[in-house]
Amino acid sequence: MDKERIFELLGKRSARELTLQEQVELSRLLQEDPDARSFAAVLEEIMATSTSYEGAVADSEVDHFIKGVHNRISPRKEEARRIMLNWKAIAAVAAAVLIIAGSIAFFRDQAPVNTLPNVVATQKGNKTHMVLPDGTKVWVNADSRLTYEQSFGQQTREVVLTGEAYFDVVHDEKRPFIVHTQRIDVRVFGTAFNVRSYTDEPSTQTTLLRGSVQVSLKGVKDKKIMLAPNEKLVVQNGYPRPALKDKGAHLPQIELLTIKPTPKDSLVAETQWVNNKLVFDQERLEQIVPVLERWYNVKIILKNNAVSQTFSGVFENDTLEDVLQSLKLSAGIKYRIEKDLVTIY
Repeated sequence: MDKERIFELLGKRSARELTLQEQVELSRLLQEDPDARSFAAVLEEIMATSTSYEGAVADSEVDHFIKGVHNRISPRKEEARRIMLNWKAIAAVAAAVLIIAGSIAFFRDQAPVNTLPNVVATQKGNKTHMVLPDGTKVWVNADSRLTYEQSFGQQTREVVLTGEAYFDVVHDEKRPFIVHTQRIDVRVFGTAFNVRSYTDEPSTQTTLLRGSVQVSLKGVKDKKIMLAPNEKLVVQNGYPRPALKDKGAHLPQIELLTIKPTPKDSLVAETQWVNNKLVFDQERLEQIVPVLERWYNVKIILKNNAVSQTFSGVFENDTLEDVLQSLKLSAGIKYRIEKDLVTIY
């Protein structure tokens, strides 16, 4: 097992500089080594935790530690290939290891007890693709978090999702594949489907492309809904409680919709993001704003709440301003861009 390569990739992931190809490589390496999975899980947790402390570490100590980290992850000089990590990647790993020093035996021979879950998290403006231990392929959209236990695939196949992900599940009748979200649980044996469950959106959606899925609604005893291919289930996040005024009161609490693949490529709008396409299909401005925030990693302030018309469009490799210009032409909005802040009025 190439520990130096894993350490390099973990550093790049912490610095948010990991390419899609490197993410696939890292996923494979972590599957092969339980020690590395333990280290990666704790590192992910540390990097997601606020690091504001009353005390401070002396610069000399940090420099000495980073130098030591660099020496351990760099191959010997006589080796033909030399690994070069940029300062940002080294510092990201060093900061995490400083906090957890002594608690993880990543470079030791003894096998630690693996109790921490695996966590795959994306920032706004980024997506990733991975393969689970059972061979299931998963595409994780921006600003999302997928968690699964170290024992995944041994007796059960269960993941927890916050955000959006597309799953192409390997068939296994003895071990159903279950996706847990805040509002619903999706149970399948082998199929392809998309789940969208962002905490800042009013609904949770499940879209089935092939096979069949069973959706269980949390908070409602024995409420299960079966989906057929090209069906989409939309559950308002307040269900079964009535929606509050101005919080989706005009929307049905549960909708079962039929989706239509495009004649050109047989794809559906709900999964076009996997192909790096931004698609809107009869969506209101307040629905579009959070999608743009995640896609382009910006903050959008909506001052014009009077726009009631819906908008449809497909964007591939378009800039944020391209999308806003389209909205301006079709919906008559005005906007102002100031670095990472966009105001629509």
